[in-house]
Amino acid sequence: MTLPPVPAPDLLPLPRALALSLWASSYLRGDCGPDDAVLGAHGHGHRHVEHAGQDLFDWMTSVRRLPLPALRPALPTPGRIAGLPGPPAAVTAALEAGQAVVVTAAGLAEQTLVPATEVIGSEGAEGIVVRWDVIAGTGRSVAPPGGSGAREAFLQALRRAARGTTRLDLVPDEPLAASSLPASWTAIEAPRHLDRSAAHLLVLSARTLVLTEAELAADALDGPRTGALGVQTLAARTALLRELHDAARDALVDVTALASTV
Repeated sequence: MTLPPVPAPDLLPLPRALALSLWASSYLRGDCGPDDAVLGAHGHGHRHVEHAGQDLFDWMTSVRRLPLPALRPALPTPGRIAGLPGPPAAVTAALEAGQAVVVTAAGLAEQTLVPATEVIGSEGAEGIVVRWDVIAGTGRSVAPPGGSGAREAFLQALRRAARGTTRLDLVPDEPLAASSLPASWTAIEAPRHLDRSAAHLLVLSARTLVLTEAELAADALDGPRTGALGVQTLAARTALLRELHDAARDALVDVTALASTV
């Protein structure tokens, strides 16, 4: 397994909600107009994508009119819903999508924006429909991002994996093919306010998340693809993959949240 440094990326692979959070914050900072921010958040891919539901141009301009608006990206999983202030409908939708952007106004939960993704069409000619839904918030106080230690925990997990005896066929410092990204992800150009170190960490954590998720899914379906493994070795490999997966997800949210601060 190879560790950083990661070369400066041309594109950042990200879940669509996190891509939107970065580009919407660029608009809220005054770095670009809402039309450019929407195009930036849509990103690039190898399949045709249709966006339905909430118009993102109108959404961005409405967020800007809020008092002291802020964006809180989230990648929730069952049992790990930190950052989702509710109501239950918003939590359920965010869990089903695996991602969301919570919008706050003066520190209070204003709304949750959720992208529901569907793959349509026949094999070899698939398209993607992304429906953006807004769910009204609870008005409760939402803690600001930062200070979780997720970034350092992720880098430490990578170092432990590199020093360990369990072999993983993961190379997170090499680019991912567009076809390997989930339909709920896109590849974006970095907004200009994103510094190089943050971009590097986003790329590293995003690639690790995609690769470990694919390995865990393949192992669950077909068994590990690394040859015949003993029970203890297999258990160690699975535990390591899960640790990297969770640490990468937490770091991805942490870095995006800080970079989305207006």
